[in-house]
Amino acid sequence: MKLGIWGGAFNPIHIGHILTIEEVREKLKLDKVLFIPTFNPPHKNELISYRHRCKMVKLAVKNNPYFELCEIEKEKGGISWTINTLKALQKKYPKDKLYLIIGSDQYSVLDTWKKPEALTDYAKLVIMKRPWSTIKSRTVKSMIVVDITQVDIASKNIRKDLKQGKSIKYKVPENVYHYIKENKLYK
Repeated sequence: MKLGIWGGAFNPIHIGHILTIEEVREKLKLDKVLFIPTFNPPHKNELISYRHRCKMVKLAVKNNPYFELCEIEKEKGGISWTINTLKALQKKYPKDKLYLIIGSDQYSVLDTWKKPEALTDYAKLVIMKRPWSTIKSRTVKSMIVVDITQVDIASKNIRKDLKQGKSIKYKVPENVYHYIKENKLYK
């Protein structure tokens, strides 16, 4: 099975996440994509609880049979280093081919990740190329660059809009929108 790995804070998950990953899934003919909320990310702060972020991801992906919430980072605990997550996933899915999906923005700072040169020992690296980005050359054993449609939505802007009392309707899936409202998140 071709298994896509899409990790992130998902603080909150939004339409851009869903649309771009569906586009990547179709282009690469992935059998499934695991959405993995970071449990204890080394590069992020000001996150709402892991439980809320997982619930929103579960709501966002529930109507797509190719998408699935994966809580492997909570299961393994500790800091959410991608290399450790990939090792755990390889043990959990030994017969599957893993595809680590990242945006070109993350690719540009890949050298700040723990053991970036070892990532391709566990997964093929899939870079989502955004229209404005360039991908600097780097020696990567196993890499695919996928052009994706630009969706100009960012979690940080959604959080900012919520704090300012602005609407985020249509920027997040409808069930996520209701979950955020019901739980008074990001106020």
